[in-house]
Amino acid sequence: MGLIGVQFIRPNKLENEQVNKYDIIYANNPSKEVVTLLQSTCYDCHSNQTREYWYSNIAPVAWLVDKDIKNGRQHLNFSDWEKYSYDQKVDYAGAIMLQMYDGKMPLKEYIWMHPEAKLAKKDQNKITEWINSLVE
Repeated sequence: MGLIGVQFIRPNKLENEQVNKYDIIYANNPSKEVVTLLQSTCYDCHSNQTREYWYSNIAPVAWLVDKDIKNGRQHLNFSDWEKYSYDQKVDYAGAIMLQMYDGKMPLKEYIWMHPEAKLAKKDQNKITEWINSLVE
């Protein structure tokens, strides 16, 4: 009965927005391969284009998903990339690489639900090469 009751306690879901001119993909025209990598591994938490999944509306999982998305967007939002200063972009590029190579991003719990999001070393290198080209 308690599990049914918690379904009525809903987080304030963040609304998705249309892709805008500040989005890293829109503004920088990466290869289709990099677009696919970013969208399948980063965009659900680090953009304003979060996909909905069956589990993202079931409490208490919905609360955790919402918290991760809010936290992800707060730390880095690819939908706002072009609003960042050059120095911020350099810092973010370094953080992206560090987080990927340390195995901290994507989050382990995200990979558990989306095994296709696990980045192989070659995929990490493709993202790194491209992100570095934006801040050279």
